[in-house]
Amino acid sequence: MAFWMPYAQDCEKKMQIRISTEPPDVLNNEGLVLGFFSDERPPKGYCGLVDWRLNGMISTKIAKGKITGLFMEKVLIAPHQRIPSSKVLLFGLGKSTELTYDTLYTAGYNISHTITKIGCVDFAFDIPAAQRCNLEVPLMTEAMITGCFDFISENIEDLNSVSPCVLGDESCLDEVILGLHKFKVGVKGKGRIDIVSN
Repeated sequence: MAFWMPYAQDCEKKMQIRISTEPPDVLNNEGLVLGFFSDERPPKGYCGLVDWRLNGMISTKIAKGKITGLFMEKVLIAPHQRIPSSKVLLFGLGKSTELTYDTLYTAGYNISHTITKIGCVDFAFDIPAAQRCNLEVPLMTEAMITGCFDFISENIEDLNSVSPCVLGDESCLDEVILGLHKFKVGVKGKGRIDIVSN
């Protein structure tokens, strides 16, 4: 199941945000960004699923100390055709017990910055630790997508070309959609946002 949320700066400038419940091993986005934590061994959530599909490649790199999950760590890995996305970016979020809305906003901003700098304009990212921490999923979603949007909107021309996708499990889809409605309210003065089922 997927939904489209177009953001319109004016009638010619818009950014489309897709919400998808598809697992990352069937997504067709060019880029896939996965948040992971320094205190989760092995990784969980979407990162854990991708790790499983890659025969434990991420877990092995963690066990060998090659990646740590420290906040703002960025690791680009090759998915070896087991994941449709040609670029898989792991984004460190620090300790899961210290996750905050501000951390998620900063992550969203820097994910957009990093993924677009490597030439990827069609990318998906998850809401890390959704339903596994004491933060509210709608506010987590709002924080990450606002950070993502704030970077992209710094260059108004990017609004037409960048196409982010928010991954949400069926069990928290309504909460993710609620978070995007909160985002809609937050950018009300900047344009129009519509949700359209795909």
